Amino acid sequence: MIYLSSDDSYDILAARGMMCSDENDVYQFLNDKDYRVRTLAAQTIQTKYPTKKSFDIAKEMIESNQADKIELGTYILGQLGTPNMPFWRESFPLLENIVNTSNDKKAIASALYALSHLCSLAKCKIDEKLLSKIIEYTKDENKDVAIAALLTLSSQPGNKKVEDTIKHIIFESDDANLRDWAETALEIIRD
Repeated sequence: MIYLSSDDSYDILAARGMMCSDENDVYQFLNDKDYRVRTLAAQTIQTKYPTKKSFDIAKEMIESNQADKIELGTYILGQLGTPNMPFWRESFPLLENIVNTSNDKKAIASALYALSHLCSLAKCKIDEKLLSKIIEYTKDENKDVAIAALLTLSSQPGNKKVEDTIKHIIFESDDANLRDWAETALEIIRD
């Protein structure tokens, strides 16, 4: 017999309920007070409702001044319609704008993770200006930002500047966790 904690049971029931909900109900759950429900709603939107309406809602969320809405919006934009990614071309500049202009570390990390996912699946190339900004972020004191930047770099195989940056972190960083993530990024690039 498998025993589930009350949190596990809650998550399973919420996920099943979410998958049975209609599109408009799922959108309402994006504003739920419980982060788990908001996350389940975002996951449901990404897989079940990769529509223009979902894209527009995510776009509206990233234009908010609330960090949790921005984070959820970037999460949706980074995976909307996986694996076909019908909105990646529209999502990319929105995420790039957050990386280039935001001062909120949580928003930057979320946008970097989303770019990493988009570029890994869509095989998009990051231009030199954005690439330089991402390389800067590998040195950020906020470790979530630095790790997200490393993973975004890992979506750019065949770029010597990227590989050199990752190798530098592996050999020079004092942070063991960051070195581990750099090794992971290098493995991804070489796959």
